[in-house]
Amino acid sequence: MSVLKRGAGALLASLLLAALPFTAEAAETTATAPVRPAASAGATAATEGVALTGDRAGAPAAARPAEQPPAKRSAGAARASWYYHITASCRGYENAITAGADYWGGGVRTDSSGTPVSCTDGYVAGCGISNAVGCNWNWGGRIALSTMVRDFALLSAHEFGHNWYDHSAVGCASWNSPYDVMKTQMC
Repeated sequence: MSVLKRGAGALLASLLLAALPFTAEAAETTATAPVRPAASAGATAATEGVALTGDRAGAPAAARPAEQPPAKRSAGAARASWYYHITASCRGYENAITAGADYWGGGVRTDSSGTPVSCTDGYVAGCGISNAVGCNWNWGGRIALSTMVRDFALLSAHEFGHNWYDHSAVGCASWNSPYDVMKTQMC
């Protein structure tokens, strides 16, 4: 009898896990969409021989082999800066959010300016789907993150990536490359 109870418990646990798909979506409303700065029109992130190129016009990002390895930067090389601030709702998650922002380089954390980043312990509301665990409105206008995910820094990197890129493919996001960071699900 205990074997049956353990088997039923394992089945129930796997069904519950399967019933909670974690999807990261970026809502892009055209009603309040800002004008795209010319400097970011051809944004490209390159890491380990793979370049991720996307646009904000709705075309999916695509990975392609880099024509040449990314140039080595000197320690003093300037990067294009972009700004964000973490709201009080994310208390305790600041380091993971900063790690996610740092993945793309150039992010400057401030006390009150730039993209506001907020957190919730449930799904993110208002993102266009009912089970969103992250959302980036208007390419960095506002970011919301759910603390339900295991790799919160990866979710943060994914959502910050929507400042420049759409999703790359359906599947589980990972740290393997910018292409993989921008996949649709946090597994």
